[in-house]
Amino acid sequence: MPFLLMIFMMNNNLKFLALAALINGTCFSMILPLLAPLTRQLHLSEFQGGVIVSAGAVCMAIASIWIAKKKNQLSPNQLVNYGFWGMTFTWAIFTLILYFGTQAILPTLFIFILLVLSRASTGIFMALPQIGLQSYVMTHASEAADRSKQMAMFGAMNSFGMIVGPFATSVLLFGGLLFPMWIAVALLGLVSIALSILFSKIPKSQTDSSKLEQEEKSTTEHESILKQSFIWLVLGFATYVAIVTLNMTAGFYIQDKFYLSSQQSAVYFSQCMLVVGICLVLTQLLIVKVFKFKLNSLVIIGLVTMCFGLLLSLYAPTIFVFQASYIFYGISVACLLPAFTTGAAQAVSQQSQVKMASFCTATQALGLIVGPLLSTFLYRFNTHFPFYLLLFLTMSIGLYFSWMLIRKEGETALLLDE
Repeated sequence: MPFLLMIFMMNNNLKFLALAALINGTCFSMILPLLAPLTRQLHLSEFQGGVIVSAGAVCMAIASIWIAKKKNQLSPNQLVNYGFWGMTFTWAIFTLILYFGTQAILPTLFIFILLVLSRASTGIFMALPQIGLQSYVMTHASEAADRSKQMAMFGAMNSFGMIVGPFATSVLLFGGLLFPMWIAVALLGLVSIALSILFSKIPKSQTDSSKLEQEEKSTTEHESILKQSFIWLVLGFATYVAIVTLNMTAGFYIQDKFYLSSQQSAVYFSQCMLVVGICLVLTQLLIVKVFKFKLNSLVIIGLVTMCFGLLLSLYAPTIFVFQASYIFYGISVACLLPAFTTGAAQAVSQQSQVKMASFCTATQALGLIVGPLLSTFLYRFNTHFPFYLLLFLTMSIGLYFSWMLIRKEGETALLLDE
């Protein structure tokens, strides 16, 4: 079942925690459509803008590895609480530095250094809630099947936040470039307060964690998780690279291609995000209520529509044609993100879901590191290169999946002949 509807099957506490996971990803990604106009307004290069985004992802990946090894020293409640309160304060500092930069209060180089440091600190705290939620599921869900579903749900909601964030920014731009950022700070603060109240009412679980760890190890010793889920992780990596590129580098692209000012590009790009959000919701509803596609069908539709969107963006003669390409991006992401999380979860056993969730988190972080750096680096040489990169990744994965389907049909035909 698509992850947008799975939340309604949970109890009230898990519903709120799933909502917190969604808000976690949403607030972290709200900067993406603003980065291009803000980078130009702050007189920074495209690559410097990419460094700011990647700094948070690098620290998120490092913190995830370190905290995962030390998580027995902190309770799930503490990890989630510390994470959200930390993001609230660091996000406020990051937004305040942006304000100083737009008002030319501080030198450009100093602003760049402060933005990298504050974004990096936000990335550190962002890792805490994800690990905390995983630990919460492991200690409060008694059945392996329930743990698997809930782990997939939290990961999917966080991933979906990567789409909701830019969409929310596009809706809130009426208050100015920094208004969405302040809304994100307020939202994180409210969630932090609500989580503190929620966890104060939840009794601590006495689940035997050593038994759970032994259960996981007994399975992972006999299977190679990476080998079984490699293609799904590659699909997820390519999807996150596409999301970042189409939210950040494309902002530079429309400003240069159609000769727009920073404010104009922000307005037009916010309309692109509005198109993506509407198409995303409509596609999800159609998948659930009407078509009910299988996993392979979701992948094929997502990859084909992504290619159409990229070609339309590359050869768009007007800004309105360029915006129309985001219809295809919305359909594509609505298919690929659920396919990634579902495919990765189905590729391994029930007992290996926690390990799989950590790989999915690492894939997201890797996409958020490589995407901004590589796309902005390529943009310096040619404005079309980032789109060609996405086209190459999409077509390569499409060819691999096509080969897998053909091979599977061939094996089925041989079995029938025998």
